[in-house]
Amino acid sequence: MKENSIFITDDDGKEVEMKIYFTFDMNDKNYVVVYEEGNEDELYPFTYDDEGNLFPVENEEEMQLIEEVVSAYEEEN
Repeated sequence: MKENSIFITDDDGKEVEMKIYFTFDMNDKNYVVVYEEGNEDELYPFTYDDEGNLFPVENEEEMQLIEEVVSAYEEEN
């Protein structure tokens, strides 16, 4: 695996290499925001546990908070 990349299995069972945009902690949860190389406009947030298992973010309130964090991150960088 390349540095700053992770592999995610899509809905069709295909492994897709995703680039890590950034990680952050919020409300006692760990988050990683990823994108597919060449498509930096479409970001995908996940939570992850101590073993590195990824979980999709499906809660609308949580998604809004993540969008705010992403916007703040982009303004700083």
